[in-house]
Amino acid sequence: MRQRLVFAVAASAIVVVAAPYVGQLRAAIQTALPGQYRLVIGGGIAVALVAAVAIALVRIRERRAVRYGFIATALVSGVVYAVATATGNANVDVVERFHFVEYGFLTLLFYRVWNERANLTSLLYPLLAGMMIGTFDEALQWLVPARVGEMRDVLLDGAAVACGLVFAVGLEPPASVETMLNSRTRRELVAFVLVAIIAAAAFFHAVHLGHEIDGADAGRFLSRFTADELTQAAGDRAVRWRNAPPAVLNRLSIEDHYLAEGLWHIQRRNEGKGLHTWKENLILERFFEPVLDFPTYSTPSGARWPQEQRANVEASEAGDVQAYVSDANPYPIYTWSPLTFWAGVAASLAAVATVIMKAGPRNA
Repeated sequence: MRQRLVFAVAASAIVVVAAPYVGQLRAAIQTALPGQYRLVIGGGIAVALVAAVAIALVRIRERRAVRYGFIATALVSGVVYAVATATGNANVDVVERFHFVEYGFLTLLFYRVWNERANLTSLLYPLLAGMMIGTFDEALQWLVPARVGEMRDVLLDGAAVACGLVFAVGLEPPASVETMLNSRTRRELVAFVLVAIIAAAAFFHAVHLGHEIDGADAGRFLSRFTADELTQAAGDRAVRWRNAPPAVLNRLSIEDHYLAEGLWHIQRRNEGKGLHTWKENLILERFFEPVLDFPTYSTPSGARWPQEQRANVEASEAGDVQAYVSDANPYPIYTWSPLTFWAGVAASLAAVATVIMKAGPRNA
């Protein structure tokens, strides 16, 4: 068990630590094999799936109908997932499918650690481990520049974990799925569940809790910063970037989320038309001026409009007084009170712990 656990943790660590370099790896493949990128990644996925099915066919010798049913369910669910989450961008979709297979494999490794336990934890532990790895992976992606991590991606990782677990059950059925747990097992499960929930809640808080900023005639927008924090950040970056602008993408660094939010609004301004363009530019001028004035890894020539262009847009749009709410944020930001959020998390933890501790005789 210990060796299997070490191997599963090591494989998971490689997946998580490699997150900052995935974009570079994709770019390297596209450069080395132009036009063959999807074929290379898709071929790797196909080989992995064929190998997994072949291993299952060789190893399954008893209870074939039921076990093949689990294998088929996992594969069909994976296909449904791929169709349901398709973006229409083939390059993006093939990477998401690789990610799906990757998390299914990690779950299989964790399942092999605990599948000999004669109770429900043989299924719950690998499920929880897979979800925690997904949370850590997305958290690292949120921390490094030019990557995005959000709760939606953790949930998508969870779909891959579930499919991986179903496949693993078909490949190596658990010894038993006893639901009545002894007191030691219940305490272990409570601890595991609490850590997983707290990790997910902390990630959600860091990424998705924020504020609605009233920019007066610039409109409203969502930010992880308060209006005062945005003003302070603008002053700080104006000084720091004067001699060291963020013109080079350093993947081994911590994401400057003030810069990231400014780039959201630049992208939305450049994609928009009419009122969207004008209001987004006002938001940038009032809250993200340093992002306009200094070269960044995304805007090497700066992003401030020439005076003539600004005057032309102002003349055509400034008279429009309709309320504007920016949709520049690429992932949801909720204006919930952190205190209320964590009170809800605490209540959920208490409820889950109570349910688990009742899953067996009190004197077991």
